[in-house]
Formats: sequence, C-alpha cells, structure tokens
Amino acid sequence: MTRTQRARAARLERIIEYRRRLTEQAQQRLAEESRAVSVAEEALDRLQQRQRELAQNLERLAPAVADPAVLETGDLYQRWMAQQVSEQARTLELARRREEAARDTLLFQQREQRKLEKVQERWQAESSREVRRQESLLLDEIALSRYHQNRQQEGASQ
Repeated sequence: MTRTQRARAARLERIIEYRRRLTEQAQQRLAEESRAVSVAEEALDRLQQRQRELAQNLERLAPAVADPAVLETGDLYQRWMAQQVSEQARTLELARRREEAARDTLLFQQREQRKLEKVQERWQAESSREVRRQESLLLDEIALSRYHQNRQQEGASQ
C-alpha cells in the first residue's frame, strides 16, 4: 500500500468513525423519542380512562342530584377533561412525528455509514489484490533470476 493509499484509507476510516458516531446519536435520539411516545400514550390512556369514569359517575349521579350547580360543575369538569384529552392527543401526535423523523434520520445515517463501509471494503480488496500482484511479480523475478543463475552455472561447468 502506498503512502497515498494509506493516507486515503486513514481519512476514510476517520469519516466512517464519524458516521458511526452520528448513527449512534441517531439511535439514542430514536430511543428518546420512542420513550416520549410511550409516555404520551400512557398519559392519554390515563386521561381517557378518567374521562370515561367521570362520564359514568356523572350519569349515575344526575338523577339523584337536584342541585343544578353540581351538575353544571360536573359538566364543566367534563369539558375540561375533554380539552385535556385533546391536548394530550396533539402531544402524542407531535411525539409520533418526532419519532418518525428520528427513525428517518437513523435510517439515513445507517445507509450513509454502510456506503462508506462498502467503499472501504472495496479499497481494501483492491489493495490486497495489488499486494498479491506485486508479490507475484517479485516471485516471478526471483524465479527468473534463479533460472538464469542455474543456466549460467550449468554453462560454466560444461
């Protein structure tokens, strides 16, 4: 391997290492975004469960309660709960979009890293072929030199 080829291989190795770090960062970001989605889903599920429970409780209490202020308060709380569910659904949707963007980034980083690794493999294969070719030429030269030496020795002994 020539000095230029070694320098080129070293530079490519640094680039690949940089891409690996980017890929690891993308994996970490995807994991964080996936956790955020899970947290948002759990929060939405809890809010929806509380909303269902509230609706059932208000339905049960409505015939028994004669005070309109209590019913109005229950209705206000129910609307507030619906607003909270709606906001949490939006939060979940945003978290899912961020997760999808993180997944896309990870896939891109993995593709780019793999491309560079293939280039590196190709360079290494070419270098290996060149080394084998050079060794073969050297061995041919040695064999030819020995052949000529043997012929000269045979000629001198006759």
